[in-house]
Amino acid sequence: MVTGDVRYLERARDLRHLLDGDWISHILVVLSAGPLHYNDLHAAIQAATTFDPWTGSDHPIQGRSLGRTLRRLETAGLVLRHVEAVFPRSVVYSLTPAAEDLLIRARPLIDWAEEHLDLIERLQKAQAAKKRRRRQPHGESESPVDDSSTRTHGPG
Repeated sequence: MVTGDVRYLERARDLRHLLDGDWISHILVVLSAGPLHYNDLHAAIQAATTFDPWTGSDHPIQGRSLGRTLRRLETAGLVLRHVEAVFPRSVVYSLTPAAEDLLIRARPLIDWAEEHLDLIERLQKAQAAKKRRRRQPHGESESPVDDSSTRTHGPG
């Protein structure tokens, strides 16, 4: 397949839509260690959640959001859902072979991102600055200098 051909671009678009979601990468990476019960999966994602510089937020995954995302991944054929025949009901989630293959093939992209972290950080900073400008009251300009270093403390 030639990089610039239409089918290549269509598959790139399809992949972007398949993986577009707040918790998809978390779920896939956590399940790559092996099958997990729903509560254990939820706890593992909570433990791995840290501040997101892209969104500027540090929000934990809600159970409703996890359930919705798991259903989406199951429909997409990336996650298997197994209901154990016990009381109370217990559900175990695992990756499909397609999801395992996806993670193997994603590794070179993650390595590329690690090698070019400067590009990612540059875009994150630009987006954060853009957000700050939008939040400023109209007419005020953003000062490039941190004025906390120029303030004097006490009488001077």
